[in-house]
Order: sequence, then C-alpha cells, then structure tokens
Amino acid sequence: MIPQPSIETTRLVLRPLRTRDEAAIFDYAKRPDIGIKAGWNPHKNIHETRAFIHQARKVARMGHPPVYGVTLKSDGKLIGTVQLHTFYKDFKADIGMVCHPDYQRQGYMKEASRAMLVYAFDYLNLKRVGYWHYPDNDASKGLRQALGFTYEGVLKKYHKRADGLIVDFVASSYTDEDYALDFNDIYFSFKQTLVFR
Repeated sequence: MIPQPSIETTRLVLRPLRTRDEAAIFDYAKRPDIGIKAGWNPHKNIHETRAFIHQARKVARMGHPPVYGVTLKSDGKLIGTVQLHTFYKDFKADIGMVCHPDYQRQGYMKEASRAMLVYAFDYLNLKRVGYWHYPDNDASKGLRQALGFTYEGVLKKYHKRADGLIVDFVASSYTDEDYALDFNDIYFSFKQTLVFR
C-alpha cells in the first residue's frame, strides 16, 4: 500500500475524503460552471456526490493515491479537492484539482498543488506529473504556469467533454528533474512549512 498521509500546509489541511464531505462537495459540484471545465458533469443530486466519494475511497483502498479534500486549517471547511490520478503507475500520474468558486484566486489551489508535488516526488518517487486542461480554462492555465509545469503542446480534438463537445487538450508536465532544479528556489522553504501525518 502506498503512503496516504494527511498533509498540513500554512493555511490548509489536505486529507483523504470522508463520507461526511458529501454536502460540502455537492455545494460546488452541482454548479454548471464547475464540472464541465474540469471534465465531468455537474452532480444532479447528493447521491451522485456520495457515489463519487465512495468510488474515490475504493480506488484509494486499491493502492492508488487518494482524492484529497482541501480544507481550511482555520475552521476545517472543505473548499475543494486535489489528487494524483488517471494514469497513476509506479512512476507517473496526472494532477487534478477543483475549488469552490468562493475560494478561487486566493492561492489555495497553488498551495495544495505544491503539497501534492512534494508528495508525488518525495513520497511516491514519481518521475513525472502531468497536467491537462482545456485551452479556454484560464484559471487552470494560470495555475499551470504558477506551478512551473512545462508546456508540451495542444492535442487537437483529443477529448470528449462531459457535455459531448469534442475539444482540444493542453498538455504539460513537471518531472523529477524539474523538482530537483526548483527545490532550492521554491520547494526547500515551502517543504519546511509542511507536516505529513
């Protein structure tokens, strides 16, 4: 079984999802402007959210990285999720994240994603983390750039969105070499703020 620690950052606690997270997740997952941008249909009811959590916990029990609830350290409120997923093997994974609109553009996802990269390279010993997003998702583009991912190109007509539209996909990556190069500049001081439990 791979390590699945809870991770504390300066402002956040990242921890595997719990059944009781369903109301907080449904609060943003039901919104039509959230899921489509992230590649999934908005949740029609709380039962769909419950099924998502059940599936996420099942996958984690099978030895994959968990879906992490991103919670505020100040009050424990769940404001989104972050995970290493899709093509997880013993050497690579893709990163994905979603944030409640009320908490976007405050640096929370950057903080959570950086913690996931420390987890990916220091705990899982991955060689590559991929990042995919739609070309018109400016928030994801900005986060990709802020995290230092290398732009690899646009895959034309590559993905069928949840609403049925065939769209391009922007591909980028962050490797263990990138992490080693950035460690002294960014991650050494950042890592000192993390607590793994």
